[in-house]
Amino acid sequence: MPARRSNMAYHIAEQVADGDGVKAGRVFEREIEISSAEIKLLVSAPKELVPAPGPGKVIEFVSAVLFLDYNSTTYDTNTSLTVQTITGNTALSGAVTATNFLHKTADAYTVMQVLSTVAGVVTDVNDGIELVAIGIPATGNSPMKIKVSYRVHDFN
Repeated sequence: MPARRSNMAYHIAEQVADGDGVKAGRVFEREIEISSAEIKLLVSAPKELVPAPGPGKVIEFVSAVLFLDYNSTTYDTNTSLTVQTITGNTALSGAVTATNFLHKTADAYTVMQVLSTVAGVVTDVNDGIELVAIGIPATGNSPMKIKVSYRVHDFN
């Protein structure tokens, strides 16, 4: 079994090449905790998920998995959550609605996929990504964890 695990341990950067034989890029993952107080402020104070990578670099959002650690009170407002760029406010994911996630009365998980459009998603150079909400809940006391997956493309 250990031999198989070691064979599978290569980074994606070492396995996937584009048409020119250049590596497609390693997938990074970050885990972010968001308190109940922060969830209630996501409209006016979005939560940074990935900081700006630096000049000449672009973040490619891959996906995010959200975990609602249910406490005792559900969030009361129809709040939807979206991943977007920090300075450009460009949506990178589809919206997760409160009915499908924040209104749950038990621990809940959801996956946020990259927004898919025919024209693609335009992002900015040296821009981070954040979680933002539409709708301000007045009640609710459950914290959340997010695991975000992304690539950094360096054009320097």
